[in-house]
Amino acid sequence: MSMRSLFSALASILLLALVATPADAAQVKIAGVLASSSYPDSEEVSYAASNVKDGKVSTVWVEGEDGSGLGSWIEIDLGGEQTITHLRLWNGNWYSWDFWNRHNRAKEIELTFSDQSTQKFTLKDEKLPEEIRFIKPVTTSTIKIKIKGIYRGSTFNDTCISEIAIFNDQPEVFHTVSATTDSGHLPEDADGTYAVENTWDMLNDTMWCENQKDGDGTGSWIEYRFGKTVRVGKLLLLNGNAYDTTFWRKSNRATDITLTFSDGSSEAIVVKDFIMLQTLRFAARDASSVRITFDAVKVGTEYNDLCLSEARFAE
Repeated sequence: MSMRSLFSALASILLLALVATPADAAQVKIAGVLASSSYPDSEEVSYAASNVKDGKVSTVWVEGEDGSGLGSWIEIDLGGEQTITHLRLWNGNWYSWDFWNRHNRAKEIELTFSDQSTQKFTLKDEKLPEEIRFIKPVTTSTIKIKIKGIYRGSTFNDTCISEIAIFNDQPEVFHTVSATTDSGHLPEDADGTYAVENTWDMLNDTMWCENQKDGDGTGSWIEYRFGKTVRVGKLLLLNGNAYDTTFWRKSNRATDITLTFSDGSSEAIVVKDFIMLQTLRFAARDASSVRITFDAVKVGTEYNDLCLSEARFAE
């Protein structure tokens, strides 16, 4: 994964990004994954079915059939019966824009549940996470996704799926974000975007990175708006560029932040310097928005860009 230009020629500007509100449903932990076939691993890269549940879109399942992948399937084990409402699918090879274009993507899929009932869906040919909503909630212990049609890639005749998330009928623990503002972020490049939306997409290898022309990111900020007043008392944070440990060390990470709430109150918090999810607790209060200001950072070994991979608020 290559970083974009370290310092954009554009001045940092205020960006407002309105985003679609995700469903108020909790994500189901995937117990295991089977596949009809997988492309053989190389010394450095795995194409195994388990890649669709590792929280990274840069690792992918690639079917291992001789043809285009028609008829290939991947089966999700939910670890017991769950009443599920929808799934989210990162279709194709999301390692980069180039890889996405060059590999096949699923077009028509058939879902088979543990009671052998089926539902069919046609997917869009877009490098965007796609919500697949069921006609009504389904109680099942497994979901088999069979590829019934494809969008052809420009180079490779292999069909890929990068990540799958399953949601049940239970309330989401973390508050839904309706809009965001930030002090500025790096422009999109061949690897993808660095926008604020990356900080609540449940993926470890997508991130927000600030875009100060000069400086290490100190003083930059992100504001999350919930669209209503909610009770907030903790922040789940994945600090830095969590693509992998190498890029995490190379990029800047936060060490001190201030949370500023819609009522004008604020709280200073120390952030741990490690590549793991951490829960930051603070005095609970009602708020319709929270701004994270980065007061101090640890400078990386190579890239002078402050990054944040995940930030989600809960009561």
